[in-house]
Amino acid sequence: MPTYLRMSGSVFHSIAELPLKYLMVELHEGLSDKQIDELKSKLNDLSRYANPGSAVWDYRDSMKPFNTATIAMQYFFNFTTIIAMAISFFSLMSSMFTNVFEQTKEIGVLRAIGIGKAWMYRIYIYEAFVLVLSSSLLGVLIGTVVAFTMTLQQSLFTQLPVPFDFPYTILFVVFGCSILFSVLAAFSPIRSVLNQRIVQIFRILN
Repeated sequence: MPTYLRMSGSVFHSIAELPLKYLMVELHEGLSDKQIDELKSKLNDLSRYANPGSAVWDYRDSMKPFNTATIAMQYFFNFTTIIAMAISFFSLMSSMFTNVFEQTKEIGVLRAIGIGKAWMYRIYIYEAFVLVLSSSLLGVLIGTVVAFTMTLQQSLFTQLPVPFDFPYTILFVVFGCSILFSVLAAFSPIRSVLNQRIVQIFRILN
């Protein structure tokens, strides 16, 4: 305001004469809602005293519908993530059945040289886990980039400070489903082979 007064030349003689319509106040980061409400109350008292027709606008009031929509979308995306992971589970299980059947000879050789069943379970479970987790993390990375660009577009169109929140809940859901589904998808196919004797494993190929 002093700069505005200085650049106006001799048009205005004091700050009280400046024709102000809007005054934006930027707060320090880390303030609680209680502190912001106290400041808002004081600004309301000052504005009513200085100009009875003025009012204080709080951007949090404009963000409430967005916050409600964000919470609803989080539940929706968590549900769709679980559904997508379940669909991928059946695809992974069919792939593991084919993979185990094609590698029956190798499984028989490994069992013949003394590799235990526990090691065989771990090998195929790790393989399924790496496949599911790598594809899931790639999807999360692509989705994060797309969501960040959409957040920038919303800020540009609405002229509101729309923050970007990384969906940690979805990441935890993806990680948990990756562990569970990889174990389930790999356990059944390899179990059907390892429950047989080594000679019977070699006969599967005939």
